[in-house]
Amino acid sequence: MNYKIIINEEKLKQFVDWLPDLLPNEQYYITLLARKKYYPESGLKADKGQIKRITTNKERIIDKIRQLQTEEGTYFSESLAVCQENLAIYITPNPRDLYLAGLKTIKDITDKVMKNDTSFNPQSLALNAIQITTSRKLFFDLDIDFKSVDFDATIEKFKQDISNVLNRDCLTFIRTNGGLHCLIKLQDIKPEYIKNWYQNVTKLACDAYEVTMNGDNVLPIVGCIQGKDFSPYFIE
Repeated sequence: MNYKIIINEEKLKQFVDWLPDLLPNEQYYITLLARKKYYPESGLKADKGQIKRITTNKERIIDKIRQLQTEEGTYFSESLAVCQENLAIYITPNPRDLYLAGLKTIKDITDKVMKNDTSFNPQSLALNAIQITTSRKLFFDLDIDFKSVDFDATIEKFKQDISNVLNRDCLTFIRTNGGLHCLIKLQDIKPEYIKNWYQNVTKLACDAYEVTMNGDNVLPIVGCIQGKDFSPYFIE
């Protein structure tokens, strides 16, 4: 039996269609993690054990994810086999700049060589550079953690609150395991909100939820696994 990372391929296709088209110098960065918090019974020690990370163009996202579905028991975190229920996969919705990442990688490798460091991994340095080198900041990501057990009411409460400080048509909501991500499409913010939106969003908080201003960060992939018995999905 293989690991199952793609849970709902139709929803995954919708997510890929939603992602921005890429420029020639851009790719998406994807990382597969082993998360202790989603299945602590497995005995994992670290909450975010990195298993695989890849880059891809938009057209090959699904194929690349499908290639990660190897035989169950072949992924390890600190010498412990990773359970299906611990897996979660993420993507950078803001494209990465391969050209700038290449320049940074050259510099990083040169620095290592000049210091006579013979233990570095060029592939790791390149992926590190790609991960942090944003090309276009198209989205600002809000990570909303639920503090109430009434998830539906909490979602509606947040949607009402955020609609008071931003126009609704610049927002995309993705239900995630234990919370919600709200993607703000920056170019679609209406003029009357541009000046104060960030400051106003930072003030959003209540007993039902907590908002983390992720900005440019990784996002759980819709239609794929995010812990035990859960797959992220779009909500209206």
